[in-house]
Amino acid sequence: MDTLIINAHPDPHSTASATNRMVAHLLTKLPAGSVQTVNLAEADIQPLDKAVLEMFTVTLFQGQQPNEEQAALQARLMSAVNQVKSARRLVIAYPMYNFAIPALLKDWLDNLVMPGETFRYGEDGTPKGLMGEHKVLLLQASGSVYSEGPMAQMDFASSYLKTLLGGFLGFASVDTVYAEGTAGDWEAAVQRACAKIDDVYDHFAA
Repeated sequence: MDTLIINAHPDPHSTASATNRMVAHLLTKLPAGSVQTVNLAEADIQPLDKAVLEMFTVTLFQGQQPNEEQAALQARLMSAVNQVKSARRLVIAYPMYNFAIPALLKDWLDNLVMPGETFRYGEDGTPKGLMGEHKVLLLQASGSVYSEGPMAQMDFASSYLKTLLGGFLGFASVDTVYAEGTAGDWEAAVQRACAKIDDVYDHFAA
């Protein structure tokens, strides 16, 4: 698998979704058989709940062996990590909700932040990302324009993802394509986004 696509739209099969239209356009450019798509709305995502926190405390901070339940949780989290690490390219497609990412996407990302696997702490406590051989493409859909102008400071979605993926986890590159202003001329916004995908594709696919 060369490319893993994570689609965080709540209805990944809707043709009226700018998120899904961007994914569909990208799929026409990627080689057949090289892509795996995960629709988070149809996946069983492990949230960062009390059981997971206890597992991390026991295994990472106390250095103990996990019990059977904790080992199963650890394996479940590692399945998401291994899925991402097995792909050279990661695509995250999502609508912006209330200036941020959908809750299911946050849960999935929490699975990805795994000490010793996707990042590590140095002796001085400084984190170092371990995903430097992988690239990310963000496909963000929004009703208003947030990539520039007076509302840019309200985009906590792409800024969070760029900080987490590019800064903390150390992905080699994080490119972003915006289908924005969909509350106005929806089709024009989608077409502009698809054209931008064409522009960044060669860099992403290299």
